[in-house]
Amino acid sequence: MARIARVAFMAVVSVVTIAGNRDASAQHFGRNKVEYVNFDFQVLETEHFAVYYYPSEEVGARIASRFAERWYSRLSQVLGHDLTTRQPLILYGSQPEFAQTNVIAGLLGDGIGGVTESARRRIVMPFAPTLAETDRILGHEITHAFQFDMAKRYRGGFMWPLWAVEGLAQYLSLGASDP
Repeated sequence: MARIARVAFMAVVSVVTIAGNRDASAQHFGRNKVEYVNFDFQVLETEHFAVYYYPSEEVGARIASRFAERWYSRLSQVLGHDLTTRQPLILYGSQPEFAQTNVIAGLLGDGIGGVTESARRRIVMPFAPTLAETDRILGHEITHAFQFDMAKRYRGGFMWPLWAVEGLAQYLSLGASDP
Protein backbone atom coordinates (compact mmCIF):
# COMPACT_ATOMS: atom_id res chain seq x y z
CA MET A 1 0.00 0.00 0.00
CA ALA A 2 2.84 2.41 0.83
CA ARG A 3 4.43 1.66 -2.56
CA ILE A 4 1.17 2.54 -4.40
CA ALA A 5 0.85 5.77 -2.42
CA ARG A 6 4.47 6.69 -3.21
CA VAL A 7 3.98 6.01 -6.94
CA ALA A 8 0.74 8.05 -6.95
CA PHE A 9 2.49 10.89 -5.11
CA MET A 10 5.38 10.89 -7.64
CA ALA A 11 2.88 10.91 -10.53
CA VAL A 12 1.07 13.93 -9.07
CA VAL A 13 4.35 15.76 -8.46
CA SER A 14 5.44 15.06 -12.06
CA VAL A 15 2.19 16.34 -13.53
CA VAL A 16 2.24 19.49 -11.38
CA THR A 17 5.89 20.15 -12.27
CA ILE A 18 5.32 19.74 -16.00
CA ALA A 19 2.13 21.83 -16.00
CA GLY A 20 3.66 24.49 -13.77
CA ASN A 21 6.79 25.00 -15.89
CA ARG A 22 4.79 25.63 -19.06
CA ASP A 23 3.91 29.26 -18.24
CA ALA A 24 6.76 30.05 -15.84
CA SER A 25 8.38 32.48 -18.31
CA ALA A 26 5.47 34.89 -17.84
CA GLN A 27 6.31 35.22 -14.15
CA HIS A 28 9.65 36.98 -14.58
CA PHE A 29 9.74 40.71 -13.88
CA GLY A 30 9.09 42.75 -17.01
CA ARG A 31 8.13 39.70 -19.06
CA ASN A 32 4.35 39.83 -18.74
CA LYS A 33 2.24 40.39 -21.83
CA VAL A 34 0.12 43.43 -21.11
CA GLU A 35 -3.04 44.15 -23.08
CA TYR A 36 -3.50 47.91 -23.28
CA VAL A 37 -6.36 47.94 -25.77
CA ASN A 38 -9.54 45.89 -25.77
CA PHE A 39 -9.95 45.09 -29.46
CA ASP A 40 -13.51 44.77 -30.76
CA PHE A 41 -12.87 42.21 -33.50
CA GLN A 42 -15.20 41.88 -36.47
CA VAL A 43 -15.13 39.03 -39.00
CA LEU A 44 -14.92 39.41 -42.76
CA GLU A 45 -15.56 36.08 -44.47
CA THR A 46 -14.23 35.40 -47.93
CA GLU A 47 -14.29 32.18 -49.91
CA HIS A 48 -11.27 30.70 -48.10
CA PHE A 49 -10.61 33.02 -45.13
CA ALA A 50 -12.20 34.31 -41.95
CA VAL A 51 -10.44 37.66 -41.52
CA TYR A 52 -10.58 39.07 -37.97
CA TYR A 53 -10.02 42.81 -37.69
CA TYR A 54 -11.18 45.73 -35.58
CA PRO A 55 -13.29 48.55 -37.02
CA SER A 56 -10.47 51.09 -37.36
CA GLU A 57 -8.65 48.64 -39.67
CA GLU A 58 -11.58 47.72 -41.94
CA VAL A 59 -10.09 49.21 -45.10
CA GLY A 60 -6.80 47.38 -44.50
CA ALA A 61 -8.65 44.14 -43.74
CA ARG A 62 -10.49 44.33 -47.06
CA ILE A 63 -7.20 44.85 -48.91
CA ALA A 64 -5.55 42.02 -46.97
CA SER A 65 -8.47 39.70 -47.73
CA ARG A 66 -7.95 40.31 -51.46
CA PHE A 67 -4.22 39.64 -51.04
CA ALA A 68 -5.03 36.45 -49.11
CA GLU A 69 -7.40 35.13 -51.76
CA ARG A 70 -4.81 35.83 -54.45
CA TRP A 71 -2.16 33.96 -52.42
CA TYR A 72 -4.58 31.09 -51.86
CA SER A 73 -5.16 30.74 -55.59
CA ARG A 74 -1.42 30.75 -56.36
CA LEU A 75 -0.42 28.39 -53.56
CA SER A 76 -3.21 25.87 -54.09
CA GLN A 77 -2.18 25.64 -57.73
CA VAL A 78 1.57 25.38 -57.05
CA LEU A 79 1.19 22.91 -54.16
CA GLY A 80 -1.73 20.97 -55.67
CA HIS A 81 -3.64 21.25 -52.40
CA ASP A 82 -6.76 22.95 -51.04
CA LEU A 83 -7.13 23.78 -47.35
CA THR A 84 -9.61 21.57 -45.52
CA THR A 85 -11.33 24.44 -43.68
CA ARG A 86 -11.68 28.22 -43.88
CA GLN A 87 -8.39 29.78 -42.79
CA PRO A 88 -8.51 32.14 -39.76
CA LEU A 89 -6.50 35.33 -40.32
CA ILE A 90 -6.21 37.72 -37.37
CA LEU A 91 -4.96 41.19 -38.28
CA TYR A 92 -3.56 43.93 -36.06
CA GLY A 93 -3.06 47.54 -37.11
CA SER A 94 0.54 47.86 -35.88
CA GLN A 95 3.46 45.96 -34.36
CA PRO A 96 2.76 47.22 -30.78
CA GLU A 97 -0.88 46.08 -31.04
CA PHE A 98 0.27 42.72 -32.45
CA ALA A 99 2.64 42.30 -29.49
CA GLN A 100 -0.42 42.39 -27.17
CA THR A 101 -2.14 39.43 -28.85
CA ASN A 102 -3.39 36.66 -26.59
CA VAL A 103 -3.71 34.27 -29.54
CA ILE A 104 -0.01 33.41 -29.18
CA ALA A 105 1.08 32.59 -25.63
CA GLY A 106 4.69 33.77 -25.81
CA LEU A 107 6.11 37.25 -26.10
CA LEU A 108 6.46 38.56 -29.66
CA GLY A 109 9.47 40.66 -30.50
CA ASP A 110 9.63 43.54 -32.97
CA GLY A 111 11.27 41.36 -35.61
CA ILE A 112 8.38 38.92 -35.90
CA GLY A 113 6.26 39.78 -38.92
CA GLY A 114 3.61 37.14 -38.32
CA VAL A 115 2.88 33.76 -36.77
CA THR A 116 1.00 30.72 -38.04
CA GLU A 117 0.02 28.22 -35.37
CA SER A 118 0.52 24.60 -36.33
CA ALA A 119 -2.24 23.13 -34.15
CA ARG A 120 -5.17 25.47 -34.85
CA ARG A 121 -3.68 26.88 -38.06
CA ARG A 122 -4.45 30.50 -37.18
CA ILE A 123 -2.44 33.24 -38.87
CA VAL A 124 -1.78 36.26 -36.65
CA MET A 125 0.01 39.28 -38.04
CA PRO A 126 0.19 43.07 -38.02
CA PHE A 127 0.02 45.29 -41.05
CA ALA A 128 3.56 46.02 -42.18
CA PRO A 129 4.76 49.55 -42.99
CA THR A 130 4.05 49.04 -46.72
CA LEU A 131 1.40 47.13 -48.66
CA ALA A 132 4.10 45.22 -50.53
CA GLU A 133 5.64 44.02 -47.27
CA THR A 134 2.22 43.12 -45.84
CA ASP A 135 1.50 41.13 -49.01
CA ARG A 136 4.82 39.27 -48.79
CA ILE A 137 4.42 38.42 -45.10
CA LEU A 138 0.86 37.28 -45.73
CA GLY A 139 2.07 34.98 -48.53
CA HIS A 140 4.75 33.58 -46.23
CA GLU A 141 2.26 32.85 -43.45
CA ILE A 142 -0.36 31.36 -45.80
CA THR A 143 2.36 29.04 -47.12
CA HIS A 144 2.81 27.82 -43.54
CA ALA A 145 -0.94 27.24 -43.27
CA PHE A 146 -0.77 25.08 -46.40
CA GLN A 147 2.26 23.20 -45.01
CA PHE A 148 0.53 22.46 -41.70
CA ASP A 149 -2.68 21.40 -43.44
CA MET A 150 -0.80 19.13 -45.85
CA ALA A 151 1.23 17.56 -43.06
CA LYS A 152 -1.89 16.90 -41.01
CA ARG A 153 -3.80 15.43 -43.93
CA TYR A 154 -1.06 13.29 -45.43
CA ARG A 155 1.26 12.39 -42.58
CA GLY A 156 -0.55 12.98 -39.34
CA GLY A 157 2.12 15.30 -37.96
CA PHE A 158 4.57 18.00 -38.88
CA MET A 159 8.06 16.55 -39.17
CA TRP A 160 9.78 18.79 -41.73
CA PRO A 161 13.02 20.44 -40.59
CA LEU A 162 12.78 24.15 -39.86
CA TRP A 163 15.06 25.09 -42.75
CA ALA A 164 12.68 23.37 -45.19
CA VAL A 165 9.56 24.93 -43.66
CA GLU A 166 10.97 28.46 -43.65
CA GLY A 167 12.85 28.02 -46.92
CA LEU A 168 9.73 27.00 -48.84
CA ALA A 169 7.69 29.83 -47.30
CA GLN A 170 10.38 32.37 -48.19
CA TYR A 171 10.80 31.03 -51.72
CA LEU A 172 7.08 30.97 -52.45
CA SER A 173 6.50 34.45 -51.00
CA LEU A 174 9.56 36.14 -52.58
CA GLY A 175 10.36 34.00 -55.59
CA ALA A 176 13.81 33.41 -57.01
CA SER A 177 14.67 37.13 -56.90
CA ASP A 178 15.70 37.01 -53.21
CA PRO A 179 19.51 36.73 -53.01
